[in-house]
Amino acid sequence: MTKRGVACVLLLVAVACAVIGPSLAQMSCSAVDSALSPCSQYVRGQANAPSAECCSGVRSVNQAASSTQARRDTCECLRQIVAQDSSLKDEAAQALPGQCGVSVSIPISRNTDCSR
Repeated sequence: MTKRGVACVLLLVAVACAVIGPSLAQMSCSAVDSALSPCSQYVRGQANAPSAECCSGVRSVNQAASSTQARRDTCECLRQIVAQDSSLKDEAAQALPGQCGVSVSIPISRNTDCSR
């Protein structure tokens, strides 16, 4: 293959990675909801501490939110999930990351501004 051919292939690979990579790294709202579903008893006040499975989901969601846009998207998913269920306790939802040893910069609540 000529130098030009190799350059074209490398360019196509770079473009494909740029387009496909970010979408694979980010979680969909349904994936966020599924990952955090083991936390439902804790955030409803029905358990004193989150389960190991819950904390695994919290870590997974936190790791997937590695870019600014991914964090905003994840924040919006979390805000929608919290807003849709009136039985969720705001205090428990806000405490969840810390209970799982995960540091997050945006609090989880019905009133969180995810654009910041």
